[in-house]
Amino acid sequence: MDAALTESMRETTTGIGRDLALGFPADPGTAPDQAVRLRLLRRLHAHYVAYLAGPSDFARIPRLNTDPEIGAIEHAWLRWEETRAAARELPRTAGEFRPWFLRTAADHVQPEFNAYLAEEATLAEIALFFLAEELVDSRFDDLMALVQIGAEGEAKLTIAENYWDEMGEGVLERMHTRMFAHSAAYMRAHLDARGVDRSRLGFPEVYENAALLLAYGVHRHLTPRALGAMGVLEQSASPRFQAMVDGCTRLGVPEDVLAYQRIHVHVDADHGAEWIEGVLVPLVARSPELLREISLGVVTRVRVADAYYRRVWDVMKGTR
Repeated sequence: MDAALTESMRETTTGIGRDLALGFPADPGTAPDQAVRLRLLRRLHAHYVAYLAGPSDFARIPRLNTDPEIGAIEHAWLRWEETRAAARELPRTAGEFRPWFLRTAADHVQPEFNAYLAEEATLAEIALFFLAEELVDSRFDDLMALVQIGAEGEAKLTIAENYWDEMGEGVLERMHTRMFAHSAAYMRAHLDARGVDRSRLGFPEVYENAALLLAYGVHRHLTPRALGAMGVLEQSASPRFQAMVDGCTRLGVPEDVLAYQRIHVHVDADHGAEWIEGVLVPLVARSPELLREISLGVVTRVRVADAYYRRVWDVMKGTR
């Protein structure tokens, strides 16, 4: 972000300056104020979701870069993330990228969490996790559409194939967002019938996890980071979907509710391999700048998601 824009935002956002300092402290050793951080991230998430509204809601779609406070929150948050990413070892050459990416994705699989889902979690715990995922999964087809813009050649075809899968290969009832909504309705009803307070999912990590991909998708200059973040998500997601299938099968969840998870066990494994070879590896070979931006997207997604899984696991166990 250029100095003039930063200064302009500073001048027009003195009212939230204290909140930004508390929610995204400049000192790496200072812990963020979680209540303030949640409020700021919720505001960003609502802004992005409104921006992706359908044509019938055109009147409520915000204009990008016209709300100085939104711009200030984005700037403070992304700067905070970049500071943490700077501590991670990034690949220095395009040749180093593939093995580095595969190691990073393998370390992001969350085996202990997956084992808990499959073998120990109650249905209420699984339902809470499912609804935490809703903020990402319910928008994933739109995110996939956004990263196609401007892509070329094999990369565009690879992303388009992934998007076609999201569209259920042309079958309305098999569109992934519709399948997810069906499963989410079941999980929401289960929690409500047992009096489990869904508001316990209102913590900063769940909104940060959702808002990161939205920020990367909405802002065109962050598209390389979106590609890196979505690539590592696809590469590491299959074991979590399998754990959800195993856990829900153990607990007697109807097969129609499991259809979304079951299809993603294999779909995401295929997507992960295709994304590496068809999208990421060709792009990182183009320039050191693209290599850095894509790698930043990878490590930032990993940091955000790791914190999210730790926190949501704690919340799940709190229902016992």
